[in-house]
Amino acid sequence: MSNQEYLNNKPIPSFVDPRFAPRSNINFNYVWDQIEQQWIPLLKEGGEEGTLDSILNNTKKHVHKFGSHPSVPQNAAFDNQYTIWDEGSDYSFPNDAGEAMEVVSTNASDNQELYVEGLDENFNTKSELATLNGTTPVPLTGLWSRVFRAYNNGSTNFAGDICVQNQLGLLKTIYAKILIGNNQTLMSVYTIPSEFTGYLLKFSVTAQNVGSSSAIGFTIHMLTREYGKVFRVLARTSAGTTYSIQEDYPFPLKLEPKTDILFNVVNANGNNGSVNCDFDIALI
Repeated sequence: MSNQEYLNNKPIPSFVDPRFAPRSNINFNYVWDQIEQQWIPLLKEGGEEGTLDSILNNTKKHVHKFGSHPSVPQNAAFDNQYTIWDEGSDYSFPNDAGEAMEVVSTNASDNQELYVEGLDENFNTKSELATLNGTTPVPLTGLWSRVFRAYNNGSTNFAGDICVQNQLGLLKTIYAKILIGNNQTLMSVYTIPSEFTGYLLKFSVTAQNVGSSSAIGFTIHMLTREYGKVFRVLARTSAGTTYSIQEDYPFPLKLEPKTDILFNVVNANGNNGSVNCDFDIALI
């Protein structure tokens, strides 16, 4: 949303001195918040203000993402990264031009309704409700350039793992996965839809080692990739089984439309610890 100039084209009466006539145009920088009964600032063109208040006051949609990697191996490294999601490896995004997708369970008894959310071939927001057919793949409609969320929309727990994958014969790639007991994806992966600009408000990382009392430390990279470019490390942090990290941005980080974001573990000094990450994005 940008500052808007409103023109006043009403003729000036002949009896009014032009020096005291109403302004011919007025630049409105504030709007009236009826609920809070106060004036709030509009976000400037391009988001130059960048303050937390101005962004929150103009937010059209809030996104909260939570991801978990259940067992990070000790061989995590800069050249062997582990994305914080349920599949257990470095995450690969679908083709930017979009791919045909399907959903399937590892258990033949799963016939619940599954909600899938992502982006279409134009990077616009897309969602679909599909009914599972056990271990028989069920195709989704149209093309998907991104898939970043899915959950159980039925009244019965999933009996198997659920996968959202492409339809390329035997060469299938999983883009979202629901593990037994979760009933939804846990993936610290997201892409800003083409109709929005994103602002990263905060993120946090925790870890635990359920199999041992030994402490494990992890190095985590937050990476972003603008459309058509390469991934860059936007933040580097550490968390461990004995300490956690939370990063709040008083001046939220701007994410252009179509920007990919993910969190990767790039170092672990112990074996099989779990790492959890959540983050919040305001869409304007």
